[in-house]
Amino acid sequence: MNFQKNEIFPTGKGSQRIHSKFYPLAAFIRWVSFFYRRRPAQILRRLLRHGRSGGRSIARIHFVIPRLPVFLVLGLLFHLTICLPAQAQEKIFLGFSPPEEILQTEVIFSFDQAYKGSTLRAALIGKISEGWHVNSHQPNEEFLIPTEVKFEEVSGIEIEKIVYPPGLSRSFSFSETPMSVYEHDVIIGVQLKILEKFEGEELRLAGKLIYQACNDFSCLQPEEKAFSATLPLVGLDQPANLINDEIFAQIDFGSALTISAQEPEGSANEISALVERHGLGVSLLFIFLGGLALNLTPCVYPLIPITVSYFGGQTGGRPAKVFGLASLYILGMAVTYSVLGVLAALSGSLFGAALQSPPVLIFIALVMIALALSMFGLYEFKVPSALMQIAGGSKPGLFGAFFMGLTVGFVAAPCIGPFVLGLLTYIGATANPVLGFWMFFVLALGLGAPFLLLGTFSGLLQNLPRSGMWMVWIKKIFGVILLAMAAYFVAPILPNWLAKYLLPTILLLGGLYVGLIESTKFSSKIFPWLKRAAAAIFAGIALWLAWPEQEAHAGTWLALNDAALAQAQQEAKPVIIDFTADWCLACKELERFTFPHAEVRARAEGFVFLRGDLTKYASPEVQAIREQYAIKGLPTIVFLDAAGKEIDDLRVIGFVDGKEFARRMDAARRN
Repeated sequence: MNFQKNEIFPTGKGSQRIHSKFYPLAAFIRWVSFFYRRRPAQILRRLLRHGRSGGRSIARIHFVIPRLPVFLVLGLLFHLTICLPAQAQEKIFLGFSPPEEILQTEVIFSFDQAYKGSTLRAALIGKISEGWHVNSHQPNEEFLIPTEVKFEEVSGIEIEKIVYPPGLSRSFSFSETPMSVYEHDVIIGVQLKILEKFEGEELRLAGKLIYQACNDFSCLQPEEKAFSATLPLVGLDQPANLINDEIFAQIDFGSALTISAQEPEGSANEISALVERHGLGVSLLFIFLGGLALNLTPCVYPLIPITVSYFGGQTGGRPAKVFGLASLYILGMAVTYSVLGVLAALSGSLFGAALQSPPVLIFIALVMIALALSMFGLYEFKVPSALMQIAGGSKPGLFGAFFMGLTVGFVAAPCIGPFVLGLLTYIGATANPVLGFWMFFVLALGLGAPFLLLGTFSGLLQNLPRSGMWMVWIKKIFGVILLAMAAYFVAPILPNWLAKYLLPTILLLGGLYVGLIESTKFSSKIFPWLKRAAAAIFAGIALWLAWPEQEAHAGTWLALNDAALAQAQQEAKPVIIDFTADWCLACKELERFTFPHAEVRARAEGFVFLRGDLTKYASPEVQAIREQYAIKGLPTIVFLDAAGKEIDDLRVIGFVDGKEFARRMDAARRN
């Protein structure tokens, strides 16, 4: 028999410190150890050694125990061990009996109902009786039995994460070092995903909790406690309510953007997790902040000159009146985006491809060129007089301001970005027009909030003393930026040689114009230096864009077809499918920045790279591919495992940088 240090009986998997039938013997040995100031293990070893020697080595025992009383007592204890029930022995020798259920379990969920395709959290709560404890999930001795949860496998349900709480450090008489244990209530968090293929009207989460219960003196044999709980599944049109907040607040699942290493950035999963975690009210606040963040993108550049030009004409109005017009202006923008959200909900698809199709791109470029020419002074952009007459009456500017808001909403809509793309995906999946309306209404309010101030004070800015020529030069700066944006939007549909050099050429010539050729004069001594600085910035960006790229690729991209997929399965390699189109702007950014990244190229050898060309987006062939892979917008990148099955949580929608893409490649390889 092998003894662990400071233990009476061996402890480990398949054994226990003290089996309940041996409580009498254990109690006697503990009493002797207390009386003679020796450890229980020492007492038992010496007694066994004495028994094997037939009593002749009694002198080896350093404490004096009369031989006859010891064996009489041991005989009596053995008789009690055989004859008395375990509970009676426990009560006689330990003074109490363990409760019938030392640990009781309960399973709760974070929502009162769930949807297919959603991520859900659950908590397994173990209530431990007073005076007892169980080993933690990571006990500080290998031979101790850890507390562990094992779930039943269910088709269509993936357990993504199990979060065990940290153990409590407690000291006991039978151990020299503190032990890691759970006491009172132990809460184990679970994150799971309900796949679209799940069949059934309710989710059943079942399994068993493996543990070993102990008190300050002894341990019971390991046990397995079964548990189960159900949760109804409903359609996306039925709202789910957040419940049990106080419980889940105690579980450290991780941060919102890193809760799962497989959750894609900017995807519908992120928006869905945001709503699930914080509720609709807080989610709308985050969406408003996301709208504010869109003001840091080039999408706002066309809106700035429009806003300044329109509200600059309201010079005769009081600030309060202009503020009212600016509010209607922002309301018009909000209506445009709200309609977008409603259409996304009704159609169940995205506008990423439609807003980036060649006709729309050409239209946007023409609008930006027209605005740029206005910035250069060829003509002045004003609201048509006919429109002002239609507004009529004593409030001639109200309808005009609202209509201008509608217009600029359409101008800025194509610059949707990954965040808005994920929002469109989520709303399209919910098919809830009311939700789509309010989410995009709040998004537009965030996007337009800075223009509320800009519109209110535009008239005052143009009336500032000696600011006229300075404003003229600033407008020409915006003119160059608008021309560059026009080139950026049409680049995907131009020949490669022209697309590569058109934007740098415009920036270089524009920088020379506003910095050296443009004849605006200003009395400030710093103004000439500002002009030279603008020229240097434009020229530097132009040279950076025109600089020859190094020929570095993630791997050899093959055309997507059945033969290539079959070959990949034969090689047992994971597959990366890049769905792209000639007119997709973000796709070009992936090809330029992400795929050539050093970390991506370093991992390329273990993958097969396929590319699906969806340029002819409405053709029957492309439509079949879109339906097969559930493509709702571009760019979309799909990861397949070695068996040819998609790894859902690794799908990329929109642009991601090289490091993030490399992380997903590592996750695909581990799958």
